[in-house]
Amino acid sequence: MTSPVRSIVVIDDHPIIHDGLKTLLASEETLSVDGSAASGSEAMHMLEENSFDLAIVDLSLGDSDGTYLIQRITVKFPNLRILVYSMSEERLFAERVAAAGASGYVMKTSDPALLKAAIHAILDGEIFFPPTIKKRILKKRSGKSPAPQSTLDNLSNREIDVFKLIGQGANSATISGQLNITRNTVDTHRINIKKKLDLPSGKALDRMAYEVIIKGKLPKKKA
Repeated sequence: MTSPVRSIVVIDDHPIIHDGLKTLLASEETLSVDGSAASGSEAMHMLEENSFDLAIVDLSLGDSDGTYLIQRITVKFPNLRILVYSMSEERLFAERVAAAGASGYVMKTSDPALLKAAIHAILDGEIFFPPTIKKRILKKRSGKSPAPQSTLDNLSNREIDVFKLIGQGANSATISGQLNITRNTVDTHRINIKKKLDLPSGKALDRMAYEVIIKGKLPKKKA
C-alpha cells in the first residue's frame, strides 16, 4: 500500500531556506514542499487558503515573533504539526515553542539527516526535541513542574526576543524596528531584564546576552 504524500509549508524570510528544503526533501517520496511564506501575515493567509500537514517555522521573521505566530497557528489550525527550524539556541527557546504548540525543534546548524528524522517523527505523531529538553517538556505536559535550568527562565517571551537581539549586537533603535515596538518599550524591557537577571548595569546585560546568544553559554539558576 502506497503511503500518502504529506504536504509541507516553509515559513522563513530567507528564500535560500525554501529552496534548500525543497531540494533536501526532493528524494523523499512521501514528502512534498508545497508552499512557502516569508512573514507571519503571509503565513496565516497561506494556511487559510491551503491545507498542509506540517509547517517548518523560523523564529526570526520580519513582521512577527515566531513564538506568537506558533500560538496563532496552533489555535486556528490545531491539526497542523509545527517544527521549528532556527539558528536560535535550542536550549533557550525549545521549551517556550513547545508550550506555544510546536512539536519539534531543530537548529539550522544540525545535520540534514536530523531534520529529515524530525519531520518524519512529527508527522508520525511524535515530538522531536533533544533528550534532556524532551524529558522536561513531557514532565510539564503531565502537570509537573521541572526545576528551572537557568535564570533566563524568568524572562517572558518578549523579553527573550529583546535579549536575543541584544546578544546579536543590536541597539535599542534596531530592536525597536525589528520587533515593531517603541524605543521606550525596548528600554523598559532592558530594565526589567536586568532586574530579573540581577545584573548591575547595561554593559553587564550586553555581556551576558553575547555569551548566551553567540557562545551558547546559559547562566545557571541561582540556588
